[in-house]
Amino acid sequence: MARRVSRRTHQQVLMQTWWVRAALALACLLLAYGFASLAIDSGNLLEYAITIILVWYAGRNTIRAFRLALFA
Repeated sequence: MARRVSRRTHQQVLMQTWWVRAALALACLLLAYGFASLAIDSGNLLEYAITIILVWYAGRNTIRAFRLALFA
């Protein structure tokens, strides 16, 4: 049986570039700043949780951006 060839879409290829990862990390940090500001004003735990998740995701994308920029 012949194996099926899997092809990556343009979006999948674009997500593996360092500048897209860096832009995504910056956008997440800006959103996290906004949610942190709202969380401090209101004291809502959900907004704190969203802030923590966004900061974690931004850190993860920053590390991936550096890896792609240096080792790709």
